[in-house]
Amino acid sequence: MNSWYSVRLARWIWSLLWTRRAAWALVCLVSLITLYYQWENWRSARELAGVRQRMVERLGTDDPLALMPPKVADEENYFANPVLESWLRVTDPKMGQMQYTAPSHALLPPGFIQPEILDSADGEIERLVLDAWMKKRGGQGDETAATVLARELGDGNGLLPKLAEGLNKPFSIIKPGPREALEAAGDNPWGAVIPNFSGLSDFQRQLGLHLRSAALAGDTAKTASTALIMLRVSEGTARGGMIGCLVPLALHETSFDALHAALSHPAWTPESLGRLQVRLGQFDDLQQYQLAHGQEILGMFFQLAYWRSHRAEMGELFASRSTKPWVWERLVENFLNCGLAQGPIGWHDANVAFYADCMLEQLGPAGPEAWLTAAPRCEKVLMRSREANSWPNPRRFLGAIAIPNVGTIAEAAAENLFRRRCLIIACALEKHRLKHGGFPASLEAVKEDLKLYTITDPARPSMEMGYRLESGGYLLWSAGPDARDDGGQAEKDWLWRMRLAPERQ
Repeated sequence: MNSWYSVRLARWIWSLLWTRRAAWALVCLVSLITLYYQWENWRSARELAGVRQRMVERLGTDDPLALMPPKVADEENYFANPVLESWLRVTDPKMGQMQYTAPSHALLPPGFIQPEILDSADGEIERLVLDAWMKKRGGQGDETAATVLARELGDGNGLLPKLAEGLNKPFSIIKPGPREALEAAGDNPWGAVIPNFSGLSDFQRQLGLHLRSAALAGDTAKTASTALIMLRVSEGTARGGMIGCLVPLALHETSFDALHAALSHPAWTPESLGRLQVRLGQFDDLQQYQLAHGQEILGMFFQLAYWRSHRAEMGELFASRSTKPWVWERLVENFLNCGLAQGPIGWHDANVAFYADCMLEQLGPAGPEAWLTAAPRCEKVLMRSREANSWPNPRRFLGAIAIPNVGTIAEAAAENLFRRRCLIIACALEKHRLKHGGFPASLEAVKEDLKLYTITDPARPSMEMGYRLESGGYLLWSAGPDARDDGGQAEKDWLWRMRLAPERQ
């Protein structure tokens, strides 16, 4: 009997006009939502496929491992040096985080007062201010400042001879590298951890002080080995991605300043100059930037694509990292996070496509001159990103926040490459001076010594850099960011000036 009444009640309710309309409206709403989801999925899949094709055409691959540094056995890796390995510590066992930590003043004696370095302009050498240093430390004696400095620095608390081990190994890659980190995380790109290097800039400056001091004192063996140590440490941090590009750029800048000063002193032999040339010629700062940018695109493309099948985890991750101060901002952010986790899969694909498209535009075309137009491309991309997120947009939100500002990195890499090539040329010119007693009138005289190296102007890859003799040395210059040769004028061209130390003039 109860069942009979229930059926009649249901029929009576269904017969009501408003109930049928409500049901029909619900069916229509569900249908429209389903169609919208399908439309978003379809058009976003097309966007993603188009960007992936562009990525393959520009980078030659869509494999995130393709541009990563290779796995290298310890027998071939300078970073397997026992001193460097002893500085590697696990900082968070749960997360697997590791960090190299160089001891403070690792290469300096206790209580050592560091001499100042005189800043330079117009491509001049940055030199140690030793007179003021001698007054500051007290006690003059009969020894020269260079002798006192060399004696106090010594062999860097015994570390420099140890760091000189393995300098001829073919690779220098920080351990563990990206491939090992990805394997350890079970191919989860968000769980892969590459170690940082705490105190590395200060450590590099200490190496630079040892190099300057050794050259000033005429210690040929220490000068040659310290120069190579600096370059190998800088190379080892080029692990890919934007961070793996910025760190070696900064470290190489410190190395180049110290080498510039060291080459002005009589601390070199033809053999040590040749070894330095080879090491300098095995790294190209612009190529490294383009490689790092390409790996950043592939790596983040892979990481964002990973969330496609882990969208619930993504929503939890972003919710836990919310930094918005106002309630309404958090509500908007939570809405977007929820949309990315529960909305059409097309929203996620659209974010990945937007990110990759912007990053490819920032990278620009292949070739050694692409850096000249990198800054306006970057500004254009940043404007696109700001416009796309001028209102809450679930198709752009995730992709936009992943886009870094790389506007000046390409120019910095080009300037570093200019200075690197100047050092390569300087080695050849110094060998010429040792043999003939003076610098040549043109680079044609050292052409044979430079035939294995690319020494063209980074701003005009088909042309040589400018060169002219000056009192006590010479000047090298590049046309710089405007790619217009102004004859080596200050503030218009990039300059690199060699003035021999007074004892050599």
